[in-house]
Amino acid sequence: MTKDSIDARVLTALEKHSKGYNCAQSVSCAFSDLVDLDEATIFRITEGLGLGMGSTDGTCGAISAAAVLSGLKLSTGNLDAPNSKAISYENSKACMDAFKEQNGSLVCRELKGLDTQKVLRPCNDCIADAVKIISEQLFDE
Repeated sequence: MTKDSIDARVLTALEKHSKGYNCAQSVSCAFSDLVDLDEATIFRITEGLGLGMGSTDGTCGAISAAAVLSGLKLSTGNLDAPNSKAISYENSKACMDAFKEQNGSLVCRELKGLDTQKVLRPCNDCIADAVKIISEQLFDE
């Protein structure tokens, strides 16, 4: 992906967030065209991932989208002999590791500084970071 195409996806994700999409929806929907899934479906799939997996105690919704997108991009869909989990896990982990290294945490409540009053990263920045990381890790071909 080019820098311009990544920047366009960041802008798309941020626009969706400003419309009321949660962080996971914003990021996932910005990639719906690359995983052959319509936006309404991916929106529904990722709704429960917002607010740190439904509570601020879980993984940041923005980067949790990486796990969903990894499966959608890399799964063989072989129901009789599931054979693509390892590659999906590997790519999801690479995204999570990059996000944690960059931001100091994967946990929504820590990123928002809810206990410490020290914000590590605001939601819009987490969304932008996740889009960039996912672009580079999953879709840079």
